[in-house]
Amino acid sequence: MFLLATIPCSQVELHWDHAVPGATEIRTRQLRGALGTAFNDDAFFHQHDPVTGKPLYRYPRIQYRWRNGYGVVVGWGEAASRLLALPWFDLLLRLGDERVMVSDAALTLTQSQFAVGDQLTHYQLKTPALLFNQDNYRRYQPLTAQEQTVEQERLLVAGLLTAMRGLDVTFNQRLYAAFLNTKKQTCHYKGESLFGLSGTFVTNAVLPSGFAFGHGVSHGFGELVTMNGSV
Repeated sequence: MFLLATIPCSQVELHWDHAVPGATEIRTRQLRGALGTAFNDDAFFHQHDPVTGKPLYRYPRIQYRWRNGYGVVVGWGEAASRLLALPWFDLLLRLGDERVMVSDAALTLTQSQFAVGDQLTHYQLKTPALLFNQDNYRRYQPLTAQEQTVEQERLLVAGLLTAMRGLDVTFNQRLYAAFLNTKKQTCHYKGESLFGLSGTFVTNAVLPSGFAFGHGVSHGFGELVTMNGSV
């Protein structure tokens, strides 16, 4: 294994003062909006310039997820220590029409490694990866099954490389990645219905569990986890 970078990653699991059921996609979007409002002076939370209001086109250093009724906030790089220093306890938030209070916050900090592997490593997509936009999906639909497989893997490689570059990780060898199996599903992101892919894949990149790639990573899409075993 050839180490490329070690990047701090923090995670804050937010527990509420009462049960908060709801669909993962919707709750994640609401959590992002609520914390973007609560910490409006920090562009890491909402990806907009606090002065001009214009979008910041970069890999989101803060990402939002929803797991088993809890909110999860993940910070990469310079955002990692920032998350750990915030006053989470008793923070009041509005999730849609519901007001909630943070009753507990479980904080963790890890040093996540990115590397070139000596062999292929298996990964599973914990949440669907949005590798397509509406334009390239239109070009994808009429392709043969074999051509679609090639296009999926091309977009997989491109998505992984783009996400790593977003964290200033340069993969200095040829990156290989291939899906082992996929499941197609419709996902909703910024008012659009997009084609998402779940499943497993292999790559010669060594990536930390919790890393996310593709479109909408700040909304919880494209999160991967490492599977046991390599090939």
